[in-house]
Amino acid sequence: MLSDVGCVRGRNEDAVGCMIPREDDPFARAGALAVVADGMGGHAAGDVASQIALRTVLHEYYRSARVPAAALTMAFVVADQAIRDRAAADPGCDGMGTTCSAVAIVDGLAYIAHIGDSRIYLLRQGAFRQLTQDDSLVGKMFRDGLLTAEEANRHPDRNVLLRALGAPDHAPSVSPEGFPLAHGDVLMLCTDGIFGQVDEATITSLLMKLDPVDACRKLIELARMAGGLDNASVAICSLQRQPATGSESVRSTRETRPF
Repeated sequence: MLSDVGCVRGRNEDAVGCMIPREDDPFARAGALAVVADGMGGHAAGDVASQIALRTVLHEYYRSARVPAAALTMAFVVADQAIRDRAAADPGCDGMGTTCSAVAIVDGLAYIAHIGDSRIYLLRQGAFRQLTQDDSLVGKMFRDGLLTAEEANRHPDRNVLLRALGAPDHAPSVSPEGFPLAHGDVLMLCTDGIFGQVDEATITSLLMKLDPVDACRKLIELARMAGGLDNASVAICSLQRQPATGSESVRSTRETRPF
């Protein structure tokens, strides 16, 4: 996973992280978890909000004894409250908020939690598709048939969010049941600094040709070459079969331990 400030912004308001427990780790029962967050642009302390979301979701998910979907839901609820508490205690953080997208991979199943307009994609057998819906004004207009995809990408209000952690509407979308992953599947979490600068055909080609580390580096490079107009963050998880055991394993760009 990688995060980059870009070429225009003065600070990085994105946050990205993941954990892949070892097989003998007590947290292994909860599987792997990847999280990306994008502090609300133009708001105070967006970087603070995204870091709170990242740390809280990672911590709360792994300390929960609930099933994955319930653990993700509670992690988002606690993260939202942590952002609100910080904003109430610090006038400099008043009004801050953040997107947050997370995927937990448990026993070959993927569970998704999402709010805002960061995205989670799946690459399967050459087909690349978005698994999340943008909680944005333009995203809703596109789904309602009021805008074409091209018009949505160029719309001046494309960054106006309808839901976010710390915002009035802060309820996340959580998949109640996991969907099966297959050998060779690739999951990508990213902020709009990636998908807003690099087209889907290019992303698909990179994910098919490169390993997760090199793909992250190339995506950041391409985002900067396109102008680097926003912070850009990406995490890539590849499901591979272990030759010795035949079991599935997750490869990512980094391994971290919970806070």
